[in-house]
Amino acid sequence: MRYLAILLIFAVGLTFSCASTTYEGRRIDPAKVNTLTAGETKAEQLEEMFGKPDRIEQTSSGEDNYIYEYCRKDPAWYTIDDLDAQKLEVFLKDGVLQTYKFSEERKGAVLQK
Repeated sequence: MRYLAILLIFAVGLTFSCASTTYEGRRIDPAKVNTLTAGETKAEQLEEMFGKPDRIEQTSSGEDNYIYEYCRKDPAWYTIDDLDAQKLEVFLKDGVLQTYKFSEERKGAVLQK
């Protein structure tokens, strides 16, 4: 019985400590984002730099909104998740970049209280 209890404690500890890191999308290179130029960068150039967008949405003004996202989560039961996220939204009119928004979020693991 004692060995069963030790084995159970070990199995529970292993279950909580081995949460896998998840990745979604492709990492966005900020240096490439800095090369984007409104009125000059074309949709083909965007796809060369960043690949196919994760999704394309149409705005009410007739622009195409190319959305690129990346997220890495490293969960652990004893902390708030370690997070690395990026999002690039590019607005195109007639295949030419009009404006863009780029955001990054990084949160290191923090012990829960």
